[in-house]
Amino acid sequence: MAAEAALISVVPNSNPGSNPEKRPGRPRSDKSREAILDATRKMLMHTPLRDISIEAVAKRAGVGKTTIYRWWPHKAALVMEAFLAQPGLQNILPTTPGADDALKVQLEKLIRQLRGQNGRIVANIIAEAQAEPEALDLLNKSFMNERVENLRRHLTQGKAEGLFNADLDTDMAIDQLLGPVFYRLLTNPEALDERFNSHYPEQAVNTLKA
Repeated sequence: MAAEAALISVVPNSNPGSNPEKRPGRPRSDKSREAILDATRKMLMHTPLRDISIEAVAKRAGVGKTTIYRWWPHKAALVMEAFLAQPGLQNILPTTPGADDALKVQLEKLIRQLRGQNGRIVANIIAEAQAEPEALDLLNKSFMNERVENLRRHLTQGKAEGLFNADLDTDMAIDQLLGPVFYRLLTNPEALDERFNSHYPEQAVNTLKA
């Protein structure tokens, strides 16, 4: 009986009415997802987009390809989610009352967002757009379109307020505002510095004024 009692004391309680022991930490699926996104972000920093494959991401993240395809239908979707998960990419609308000041704030925020690591990823996506059109399409839908529409709204408001000529071509004005920013991003990203950010937005907006 003593031996039987000792045996019972070390056997796990299988009573269905007992409280199961809770496992610490996050679910395995959450950890796998984070590992995949982290691996993708790190690869985007140093690897051309065309050379990043689902197989390479899976190997670096320590998961199977099927695990990646469970959440992302293709590489472009994975790349964009990894990029947008970076800190500081939220598109917060300016609260300044004037359309001209709102345009300046939007440009300042965009320039800051395109510095450093985030800028290198955007430049990588744009550079590989010919071979990876899905990535460029997702970049526009997930990152650029909202920012362009904000500029359009402020320009329309400025024309209504008399700050800009009523016949100002809004699309061309947007190109004029964004062109120098992306030119520097693609040709000399270090030039998106604080000096540029403190002078360019005001100068660019002033050239549009009536």
